[in-house]
Amino acid sequence: MSGTKPRHSSRAWGWWVALLLAAYLLRLAGITAQGMWRDEVDALRFATAPWGDLLASFTRPGWNGPFYFFLLRFWAAGAGKSAFALRYFSLLWALPSLPLLFLLGRRLVKEAACIAVILFAAAPYFVWYAQEVKMYTMVPTLVLLALYALERAARGGRGWWWLVLAATSLAFYTHILAALLVAVEVVWYVLIPRRAPGAWKGAALTLAALTLPYLPLLRWELPLLMQHRETGYPALTLWTMVQILVNGWSSGIVGRYATYAAFLFITLLLAGTGALLVRRPRAALRLWAWMTLPLLAVWLVSLRGPIFTDRYLIWSAPAYLLLVAAGWSLLHREARRVAAVVLAILLVLDGVNIVAQAQQPIKPQFEQAAAYVATHRAPDEPLLFQIPYNHFVFDYYYTDPLAPWLGAPYTNWLTDDGTYLIDEGQLDEQMRELLHGVRSLWLIYSEADLYDARELVRHWLDAHARLDRVQRFYGVTVFHYTFETPP
Repeated sequence: MSGTKPRHSSRAWGWWVALLLAAYLLRLAGITAQGMWRDEVDALRFATAPWGDLLASFTRPGWNGPFYFFLLRFWAAGAGKSAFALRYFSLLWALPSLPLLFLLGRRLVKEAACIAVILFAAAPYFVWYAQEVKMYTMVPTLVLLALYALERAARGGRGWWWLVLAATSLAFYTHILAALLVAVEVVWYVLIPRRAPGAWKGAALTLAALTLPYLPLLRWELPLLMQHRETGYPALTLWTMVQILVNGWSSGIVGRYATYAAFLFITLLLAGTGALLVRRPRAALRLWAWMTLPLLAVWLVSLRGPIFTDRYLIWSAPAYLLLVAAGWSLLHREARRVAAVVLAILLVLDGVNIVAQAQQPIKPQFEQAAAYVATHRAPDEPLLFQIPYNHFVFDYYYTDPLAPWLGAPYTNWLTDDGTYLIDEGQLDEQMRELLHGVRSLWLIYSEADLYDARELVRHWLDAHARLDRVQRFYGVTVFHYTFETPP
């Protein structure tokens, strides 16, 4: 018997090394296949802002993710500002989620935790966000850490309450919707079986202490949530939100064969839920609370002003995978060969979608657009951006000085009855003032409908200047115009 445990231990370590290496390589491959988009460039801008601005963002109304930007500042200072270096920071934050998911999963779905980790490692959705300069790998790691610490604390590990407090508080300042984790934690505490005597004291103190780091956020969040407002997000039904999350969590961003993947995942999820309700009903309820409470809260808030974006709820996806894994484990007990085939199909679908995410253009190709303009632009020839905000992304890739550059007018103002405030005559005045004396220009055109849904700016240029060049890239088109008579 003395030799059995070491052999078993070495096999376990070998399994973990192989799995972590596979997860790492999946996230590393294609990490720069997509160009940087405006949210990623914004992350770099916020992280490298003057110290006073960065520190003020922790209490600034409407600001999201200051702790992530704070850490990214130090990372960028050491690793550099290339797309690879910045995205590698997200990749590193993704890896601790795997062992944390296993540790937490062992307490909820027992032996199915291993399958959950495999599904997590191969999930195209998590691979995608491990390749983006945003906080969407950091938040799941903090949430998993907070929930695992809560499990340990409620069962008698009094020192673990400090970790619950720390991980949850840091999550608040990593993403604004992580505040919903507190509701999940309250439900979890109530449903944890065999709580230690006196654990309620630690829970009450921790809950009270959590209000302190959240007060600076609550001061501006609560008034904002209570008012009807325009947010720029589409108004979606709850069912549509569910469909978006299921498709994303099952098949990733591209969603190849999404219907088949969603069918398999939901079938396993329902089977896993049923099995857990019979054997471990509190575990099933906790996983469903983790998966659904944040979504329901977002849906309710969105009734007053839409805020739903699937990536905001990425930290609920591990609950989805744990329930799916419980269903696979049930199938494995009843029909091992069928279970092996199902797992193989799921992993093949994951692979197809991971490859598609790397090969199919998804983010605007500003890198190619900037290179093209740099090759053909005459000295001091102005760049006209529609939308103006995209000059930050263009400048990230542009090797020459960006100036002179101009922001095209915003024409989407509406009256209360839905008619446009700006007509063609008013735009003509704005364009002539903006382009006074300009003989030629480059129009950088991306997401223009956000600023100019009627394309009045392009129509004006077509009417008053000669179009010399058009080069289309995914998500970005560049036009070169020459005026016979300068405006």
